Amino acid sequence: MNKTVKVKVIFWGSIASFTMSAFYLIVMFLTMTPREVWFNFTEFWYLMVGIIIGFGIQIGLWVYVKNYGTDVHNTVPGVGGAMSGTAMVTCCVHHLADVLPVLGISGIAIFLAQYQKPFLVLGVSTNLLGIAYMVHLIQKRQRNMDLISN
Repeated sequence: MNKTVKVKVIFWGSIASFTMSAFYLIVMFLTMTPREVWFNFTEFWYLMVGIIIGFGIQIGLWVYVKNYGTDVHNTVPGVGGAMSGTAMVTCCVHHLADVLPVLGISGIAIFLAQYQKPFLVLGVSTNLLGIAYMVHLIQKRQRNMDLISN
């Protein structure tokens, strides 16, 4: 991997992880007190960190794949990001239960709060599938390059 691509991969992967972290913190602090944010994070830290790091890796691999002209759709990181963001929002959505009846969607808050941990596991799983897909594309490209050079 050339140095320029390596820098891009690390840069965009880091930006993706930072953005996911910022999204999580903004939503959490808008819906909870700092003490509740800390308690919620400590309860599910391993899943939160998995989502944040996994999303960064997925985006970094996507940048790598795009830089080498491999045909990959933007859907993969989009789905990973959407699922990761949704999973993280489930941590605090039950605090919106006071406001959501006004909007007519209180049932969604109750449903998401009840299945908070499964949503987080789904978020991590979605990232792992996205990473596996990107690695598959990289390996496929490498096999093709090996065939061409032989």
